[in-house]
Amino acid sequence: MCGRDTFKASWAEVRAFSAPLQIETPAEDPAPTWNRAPTQRGWAIVASEAGGAAMEMRWGLLPPWAKDTKLAYSTINARLESVAEKPAFRSAWKQRRALIPSSGYYEWMQLDAKTKQPHFVHMDGAPVMFYAGLWERRRDDAGNELLTYSVVTRDADQTVETIHDRMPLILPPTVFHDWLHGSADDAMQIAHAVPSAPLVHHPVDRAVGNVRNNGPQLIEAVSSGGLF
Repeated sequence: MCGRDTFKASWAEVRAFSAPLQIETPAEDPAPTWNRAPTQRGWAIVASEAGGAAMEMRWGLLPPWAKDTKLAYSTINARLESVAEKPAFRSAWKQRRALIPSSGYYEWMQLDAKTKQPHFVHMDGAPVMFYAGLWERRRDDAGNELLTYSVVTRDADQTVETIHDRMPLILPPTVFHDWLHGSADDAMQIAHAVPSAPLVHHPVDRAVGNVRNNGPQLIEAVSSGGLF
């Protein structure tokens, strides 16, 4: 967790649900993505003079010292319990925290030894939620700037634990400014103090397991008769 998510919100919705933090966004709305996977492009909100700025990045954090991009597959998530000490994350934790806007994510419930059922987890009554994140800047093999991000995760709350034991750390707008601009100690206090987000979930078609599938039908609930 979290290894697949969606982002279908407009920038107007992102700005509305991030107040009072002021966020600079592109003029053109982002193209919706219904099955975003690791190493694909996403958006992260980073600290700026105005408050925050949306920047397009690749999912899977790559610290400057990483010899190649393979590390990104193991750094899509950063566990809150060890984020301050892990070599891949500790520098970003101190200086480059982010907010990752998302419309919801997928998690797989283990039904039996051979069967898993995907669920779509999203905010109840809101088009967008914001994961706590980290980001890094480095050069790619061609010498171009490469921006990457990771999602901070925590133990699952009562809503999610029936599906999986981990979940993203979801932050409320009241702490956005301090998360981006405060110290690492401030960030850790925020992470342990925020209440659980009002999440809901439902089972979805197993087609979401194939990263080549991408469309609004992936988040639609399936009946109990369509699970198997």
